[in-house]
Amino acid sequence: MHARKQHAMNLLISILVLVLLAGCAQTEHSGFRFGLASAPITLDPRFATDAASTRVNRLLYQRLVEFDESMQPVPGIANWQRLTPKHYRFVLINDVMFHNQNNLDMYDVEATYESVLKPEIGSPHRASLDVIESMEIMDGKTLDFHLNRVDLMFPGRLVIGILPKEQLAAEHAFNRQPIGSGPFQFSVWPESGKLVLKR
Repeated sequence: MHARKQHAMNLLISILVLVLLAGCAQTEHSGFRFGLASAPITLDPRFATDAASTRVNRLLYQRLVEFDESMQPVPGIANWQRLTPKHYRFVLINDVMFHNQNNLDMYDVEATYESVLKPEIGSPHRASLDVIESMEIMDGKTLDFHLNRVDLMFPGRLVIGILPKEQLAAEHAFNRQPIGSGPFQFSVWPESGKLVLKR
């Protein structure tokens, strides 16, 4: 009788352990969710000014320049050097690829900034970049910016996500179908409160 009770007790303990382990097991997910106070307005970095759009665009696109923890400009996808007070040279650090599998080069960078500077485009970032007098591509990895006045803060102004030149020329709708080169790729945006990106 004692052996039966002991066996029943051992069985009960085993079942409890299994139930507890099952409850502790992590569910496997193919992604993660996070909430924003409001939905992004646009996925086109040339027009993003609200906090939600800016946060999401930082996942979708890469920039020439980033900021460190102390808000100092640091290389993003390019290093730079100041050749004269009004002449900066930017050189791509590594090979970068857009999510459509095309290489990102300085022709894309030039096209992105030319687009922002066009008055008819109406980019809200145009005023902060009006210091750019001209751009000169030295080769696919090197681009020179010539300024119309001295601006020691200039590198920190180059934080627009880079768009592919070919799709810019075709007036692609980046605001709803972004093509970037960032750590996340656009998947679908079926409704305002549901935007799906994939790593």
